[in-house]
Amino acid sequence: MKLLILGGTKFLGRHIAESAVNKGHNVTLFNRGQTNTNLFADAEKLTGDRNGDLSALEKGSWDAVIDVSGYTPSQVRKTAEMLKGRVKQYTLISTISVYEDYANGPAVEGVTKLAELQEETEEVNGASYGPLKQQSEEVVKELYGDHALIIRPGLIVGPHDPTDRFTYWVWRAQQGGTALAPGKPERKVQWIDVRDLSEWAIHMIENHESGTYNAAGGDPLPTMEKYLDTAKKVANADVTYQWVSDNVLTKHEAGPFVEVPFWLPVTEQYPDGFLLADASKAVDKGLTFRPLEETISDTLLWLNERKDHEWQAGLSKDRERKLLNEN
Repeated sequence: MKLLILGGTKFLGRHIAESAVNKGHNVTLFNRGQTNTNLFADAEKLTGDRNGDLSALEKGSWDAVIDVSGYTPSQVRKTAEMLKGRVKQYTLISTISVYEDYANGPAVEGVTKLAELQEETEEVNGASYGPLKQQSEEVVKELYGDHALIIRPGLIVGPHDPTDRFTYWVWRAQQGGTALAPGKPERKVQWIDVRDLSEWAIHMIENHESGTYNAAGGDPLPTMEKYLDTAKKVANADVTYQWVSDNVLTKHEAGPFVEVPFWLPVTEQYPDGFLLADASKAVDKGLTFRPLEETISDTLLWLNERKDHEWQAGLSKDRERKLLNEN
């Protein structure tokens, strides 16, 4: 198949491109040409900007386009309209953040209420990210109908993850000593390995699938305690976890998900202290999940190869110590 990837050099786009190349597909990458330009030497590379110059996309036709870099409806509409008639299928990588709340359990496609913008804006921030993605989904469905594939991943993790949320806990286990563990040990957590997501996305495109699918975690979901204990085991680390309650973390204004990855204070909107989604529909279409040990091991291997890394998430040593002392 001829596949056009909007992005294709960072994290998810990189892994999707790799999965497509490994399956023998003819890959074209459209991006700004600023990141990992040495990757995929045999792929056709088009240079442009989603927010500006799209002229490189004025010619050419493809069996499918995979949009991993569309964050606002106007941005997605420009490329989707330009490619209309020259692309048979449009796949948009969205997010489970499109859901309004998780009060009734894991989010279900077509059942759980979707998030709405509180004000008209296309500025992407913590409050607008999900609603803007949801509006972007509507654009793709409007223009491509039965040839639109919407994939809503949960937290995407694994090698080359720029967010550091999963990676922080793997690193923290490796450091040893007394480590802060957030919330309750039995709290359910969920993610998807970037390679599982990428391979499944290509599988869906190969089968000309359409519709909307959550793509996150499996059944049963691991607990936070299981995740941390597995990280300790894989890293062969001498670490002891001290559990710190939601009350203590909230009292001292610990930042959910960024400062303290994998944690949200339990509220009526988020009763599980996490964003959980039902992925059974995707599993029925072939989505599989590799063992937790493998994801942690490969993340740790990649982590230890990095140099001069500036962390994007996680507690500083001083902040962790202060929160532990307050517990």
